[in-house]
Amino acid sequence: MVSPSQPPPDDDSDPVNVLLLAAKADPSFGDELRDILRLPNIQRRATINSALEAMRIQRADPLLVRAVAFLASDAGVARMRELLRE
Repeated sequence: MVSPSQPPPDDDSDPVNVLLLAAKADPSFGDELRDILRLPNIQRRATINSALEAMRIQRADPLLVRAVAFLASDAGVARMRELLRE
C-alpha cells in the first residue's frame, strides 16, 4: 500500500501515519478512506466536515480528528492518494 520510494514520516502523530495505521488496522476504514479520496473536492470537504463534527461531539482522539481534518486539504488528499496509489 505504501510506496517504498516515499515512506511516511516516522512521527506517530503525523496525520499521514495515523491514517495509514488506522487503514491497516481496520480494512473497512481503509475502504472508506479510499472512497473519500475518490470524491470530488466539494463533496469530499462536506463529507470530512460532517465527520469532523461527529468526531468532536463524540470526543474522538484528537490525533485522529487532526488526521481526518488533513483530508480536507488538497495537499492532504494528494499525499494520501500517492501513498495509497489511488
